[in-house]
Amino acid sequence: MPSSAELESFWAGAAPEGRQRFTDVRLIGSGAYSVVARATDAQTGTPVAIKRIAEVFYDAQEAKKVLREIRLLRDFSHPNIISLITLVTPTSLETFDDIFMVTSFMESDLRRIIKSRQPLQPEQIRSYMAQLLAGLHHVHSHAGIHRDLKPANILVSNSARTPATPFGLLRLCDFGLARVDVDAADQGKVKKRLDEAATQVDNASDPEDEDGDGSQTRSPPTLRKQMTSYVVTRWYRAPEVILRERYTCAIDMWAVGCIFKELIELSPQSKFRTGAIFPGRYCIPFSFDDDQRERQRYDQLAVITRILGTLTEHEVSWMSDRAREEVRGVLTSDGKWSVLPLEERKAQVAARLAEACPVTSVGSAELALLQALLEINPSERPEAGSALQLAYFAALPEAETPRLTPPPDRESIESAFAFEKEELGCNELRILIANDLFRMHLEGGSS
Repeated sequence: MPSSAELESFWAGAAPEGRQRFTDVRLIGSGAYSVVARATDAQTGTPVAIKRIAEVFYDAQEAKKVLREIRLLRDFSHPNIISLITLVTPTSLETFDDIFMVTSFMESDLRRIIKSRQPLQPEQIRSYMAQLLAGLHHVHSHAGIHRDLKPANILVSNSARTPATPFGLLRLCDFGLARVDVDAADQGKVKKRLDEAATQVDNASDPEDEDGDGSQTRSPPTLRKQMTSYVVTRWYRAPEVILRERYTCAIDMWAVGCIFKELIELSPQSKFRTGAIFPGRYCIPFSFDDDQRERQRYDQLAVITRILGTLTEHEVSWMSDRAREEVRGVLTSDGKWSVLPLEERKAQVAARLAEACPVTSVGSAELALLQALLEINPSERPEAGSALQLAYFAALPEAETPRLTPPPDRESIESAFAFEKEELGCNELRILIANDLFRMHLEGGSS
């Protein structure tokens, strides 16, 4: 149990009447922006997670991230996306600096399940993948891009089993790095509109990947915000992000492919537990000067091409001239593209992926899904709804087949995210967040 001083530090800035709603508060983790506690909601008797985001208005861009996450969770409302239950009332709506977001509590996440190395039955993996894609379809239909999809951000609750989720409920969480492309919402459909990549890379390993697997291991409760410039933790980062090219929601689909490989490997027929399919040590391509051995061994893009093989000109046709020239230095010593015909190249990639998955039971359906998700060319990766139509999901029982939600109308997206197109200061953003808090209070969700 946390000490009284730790609890007071966690609740600093929250109004007493807001705090009184929650009992049995226990600090359970911290991230780059927040501290998370588990508690019991006295109104419902159910467990909840409370995320305290400190010093929200330290920077206008950081405040906009918080507003974006609130709007996303408020409007997504999908079984496979974490639900925003309430925002805890602050001591002052005029001067508050901290946000307390209360969401449903989930007992575990895919990172813990993967790291436990306990076997998963093929039916359980298929259920998880169907739920993951259903949640992503909802995000993408709202013109959203998660941008930080990794096992730690996919929650699982075994206590929420139903005929539709016999192996547990799966939900996406942590939309702190998500983006919404308002202009992509066209008559209710999301186009694959190109969004400017907002990532920068440093000259060292990512600070948020302290244990090397995309997780964060700091002990709670650190409340000081740390600035970060990454998009999608390194092992799950799509080539277009690594190359600083424009990107779309297809970056989330690449991450799904990386996660799928790790789940497949947990099947009882797996020979080994090798972990991430692309475990690069750096995501700073083309920064090793003339030491080609260092590039080939450690660079994230080099790890990807080592698994998938030398790329063809067709596979790099989407890249800018700059990116293609940079990639040449990573691929091979002579910097030449593969000349394999398209069908032969696809067969080669399938064979390489089969070799990378040491599972005797992996069949053609599993490999076809994995290969589709890990297409180098982002325009050739399936959208989330289309991926659910692939042969791998044919064996999914009817009761477990997720019903894809229709996209919202363009006006609702424009209204919720109009602030994205405005240059707003911290005080203006504080007013918008205060309005959202007041709205939730009127609707009966706030404390």
